[in-house]
Amino acid sequence: MNSRAKRFKIGDENVVRGLLEESESDLSSFSEFDDTDEDDTYMPPNSSGDNQSFNDSSDIDENTLEVVNNHPKTSKQTWNDITNQNQKNFLFEKNPGLKIEIPHNATIWTYLNLFITDEIINLMVVETNKNADQVLSKHRLTKASRFSKWVPTNDVEIKQFLGLLMWMGLVQMPSLKDYWSVKMLYKNCVAKNIMSRNRFELILRFWHFADNDQAPESDRIFKIRNLITKMVHNFQNIMEPEEMMAVDETMVPFRGRLKFKQYIPGKAHKYGIKLFKLCGVNGYTYNMEVYAGKSQTDGRGLGCRVVVDLSFRYLNCGRTIITDNFYTSLNLANELLEKNTHLIGTLRSNRVKLPDVTKAKLQPGQIVGKENSNGIVVAKWRDKRDVTMLSTRHDISMIDTGKKNRKNESIVKPKIIIDYNAGKAGIDLSDQLSSYSSPVRKSIRWYHNVATEVLLGTAVVNALIVYNLNTPQNKLKITQFRELLINEMLGFIGFNQSEQDQTSLVLPKTRRAKHVFIQTTLKCNRNRKLRKRCAHCYNEKTTTVGSVQACKDVKRVTTLCETCDVYTCADCFVKHHTK
Repeated sequence: MNSRAKRFKIGDENVVRGLLEESESDLSSFSEFDDTDEDDTYMPPNSSGDNQSFNDSSDIDENTLEVVNNHPKTSKQTWNDITNQNQKNFLFEKNPGLKIEIPHNATIWTYLNLFITDEIINLMVVETNKNADQVLSKHRLTKASRFSKWVPTNDVEIKQFLGLLMWMGLVQMPSLKDYWSVKMLYKNCVAKNIMSRNRFELILRFWHFADNDQAPESDRIFKIRNLITKMVHNFQNIMEPEEMMAVDETMVPFRGRLKFKQYIPGKAHKYGIKLFKLCGVNGYTYNMEVYAGKSQTDGRGLGCRVVVDLSFRYLNCGRTIITDNFYTSLNLANELLEKNTHLIGTLRSNRVKLPDVTKAKLQPGQIVGKENSNGIVVAKWRDKRDVTMLSTRHDISMIDTGKKNRKNESIVKPKIIIDYNAGKAGIDLSDQLSSYSSPVRKSIRWYHNVATEVLLGTAVVNALIVYNLNTPQNKLKITQFRELLINEMLGFIGFNQSEQDQTSLVLPKTRRAKHVFIQTTLKCNRNRKLRKRCAHCYNEKTTTVGSVQACKDVKRVTTLCETCDVYTCADCFVKHHTK
């Protein structure tokens, strides 16, 4: 079967004949968009998609041919031996580090509050309440429905909700309901002292970040776009990045139905939502973007577009961008050089316009390379396997790493690879720290998983990095940092509670409201006051005689604590609710 004819964006038919004079093997050099691994396929405007015939015998305009043949992105690449005379030297002009001053005695929540600001918490409050109103208005609620007990949330409750989510990442249990279980295996004094299970599940059901009524059909990530925009703005306003930055993707686990769900077999989570991230060498995340499918990209090619868009704020400053072979290409290198930015990355050998060194047969430790007129070096090095790489600031010199192999021989590597590994380590560190005690749980709502990853994963890692930079004498590990955060977000005083003291945790003042003993106003199907068993009597009986006998022994009452919304008898109210 004949291969599909290549399409070219040409404005004058006279140009066609000039293009045909090139050999068939050189045709690929005219296609600006022909990157073999990128997701986008370029289609010219007003094209019907049919193969075009290039048999026009009209005269050739020599001036037009000269312009086309000399265009930097369409002319044939010329590769020569490496001389280091064509490479550009850019001066790094920024001062990396913290942009703001933080008191050394600031609380742990202060650091996370730099990213999860009061504005973002208020956004969640407003949109969660609005989403609840929209959902409830479309349902006929019965008295027994859990939705009928919904009351609007507030900023204090949302902060506690986020604290519980983070705590659930530290303490893994089989299911959500087990965090409120009274079974000996799961019983704890954290969840039930913050909010009831029904209340937590209601907030989780309506947790939202955008108004559904305003969602355009063309925007697949509208539900999360506003949140990510605000979070990225905060990320960029707190830290100024170093000279080297890395671009890569990370996966947020999700297995539900979603048009832009990805499958990447090499990732720890093979199915999920792909996030493109821009990170510094210390693991701090400066920018991110949700990949919403092929229809969301333009004609430049996905790899080139992602790198330029993520690093746009940090170009023209003499920085160096590190990428892997998914993103690295000559088109990207040329575009970054025009913006005074270097590129270092591994390279796929089937990229277009590459020199013949990519096909060279090498012995272990051997390296070869070529350089073009723009100072772009393409090299191939034989380690345990062939490694093809590209750099706009290196030659192919080898340096001693200071390590020894099993034969006590010095390990020597190309300077390109050493700088690549140093720059790329930051984004791997960010993903690693975020994966420890991750609060991301199974959900049917994809935007919940992304929001949890951004708010309680990436933002927490950034807060830890800022904390360790600001207090170098008292550095914390990610788990310790999460523990202190949870204690403060949930309002617990005394961070290291013993088992005997867990029942007397000091709760926030907002939870120490006055308890009120009332008669229920709800009616049963016989139009009588609704009666339920006293919760405290039932729990005590269950531990001694079992749940079956407890159901028979414990009498039903019509009284409850209005503050706690728990049915209780008068004796248990005095014992458990008036302390």
